[in-house]
Amino acid sequence: MRWSRQILMLVMAMVLVCSTQYGFATPSLEISTSKHVYEYGDFLSINFQISEMTDNRITMHIIDSSNKTSTPINLSIDKPNSTITSPFPFYKTTFPPGTYYIDAEYAGAKASTSFDLIDSGKIAIPAEFKSLVNTMQQGSPTDKAYAGIIRELINDNILNIPNYNNQTSQVHIPQWFKNNIQWWSENSISDNDFGMSIEYLIQKGIMQV
Repeated sequence: MRWSRQILMLVMAMVLVCSTQYGFATPSLEISTSKHVYEYGDFLSINFQISEMTDNRITMHIIDSSNKTSTPINLSIDKPNSTITSPFPFYKTTFPPGTYYIDAEYAGAKASTSFDLIDSGKIAIPAEFKSLVNTMQQGSPTDKAYAGIIRELINDNILNIPNYNNQTSQVHIPQWFKNNIQWWSENSISDNDFGMSIEYLIQKGIMQV
């Protein structure tokens, strides 16, 4: 009887130890990006894989090639395999090209990955410019108003106009091109096509800003 009682106590102790270890076990975390190389206009997409759901939040940092680290980014998740996509694409005004690193932590588990952002020449115009154009078109925008926006895109290096000189005393926006501006503001023309048309018209002297 004493022997069986000792066996029972031993089994109970083993069960207790195993359950305690399981309860305090750190889940594993894996992260990966949808692409290894991004260009301007692309949206960053990150996949998180967790072995066991113990929390509903992942904390993430993004580090650029100069070792500058973002503030903590807290992401909510509701399943072990989750994909988070940035609400905004990469813009040249906010992200310089280079290698970026992502550090993530979930319930004590840590994981890292990296991706490259390249300047392929693809044009991505920040959304605030489109919002500004939409606001302007509610009135009667002048050529100078449109030219002011185009100058800013050039000065921010979003548009590439070799030997551009913004000291011109004359401003000319072709009337037909204003239709293109409206179509772009309505998302009927891509940023890249719209930007390339501006570059071409200025370089050929058809448009003056």
